[in-house]
Amino acid sequence: MTYGPMQLIVIGFGHASLPLDFVNQLRRLREAGVVRLLDAVFIAKDEHENLNAIKVTDLDEDETILLGAIAGALVGYGAIGDEGIERGAEIGRLSSEDGIFGLSSDDLDEIADRIPRGTAATFLLLEHLWAIGLKEAIRNADGAVIGQGWITPETLIEVGKKMAEEAEAAARI
Repeated sequence: MTYGPMQLIVIGFGHASLPLDFVNQLRRLREAGVVRLLDAVFIAKDEHENLNAIKVTDLDEDETILLGAIAGALVGYGAIGDEGIERGAEIGRLSSEDGIFGLSSDDLDEIADRIPRGTAATFLLLEHLWAIGLKEAIRNADGAVIGQGWITPETLIEVGKKMAEEAEAAARI
């Protein structure tokens, strides 16, 4: 089975409620088959530091364990080569049993401690289903992605600042 590219997104909200428009847009993308929600955790902290957490996934238990094992095997292979595959797969299986890929209960507690009162954060692990056919076509053509990234307004502003700094430095020479 081919999986689409996966992306972890962390979003902060300036209030302690889950925005309905955000939920509706995410639902629309899921229903249209654009993305699959592999894992999501929404953590809110009210003004009295009480926490509210909501967890959601589109995966069943078997899919969660399988993806955990695959991720663990890849990390194990990267860490120590072939002998790390089996060990990594087992660790990945075990760590995915709580349904939160890569975030332990301690991690979530630490994150919750960092969220200011009256705000919230959500962690989304998305699979980009729209890209599966493109991924397969690249692989079938013996191709490989050699770079990628998001272009945001903030990214372009930083590029402009860097260009100005380099032009200023060149002018001093």
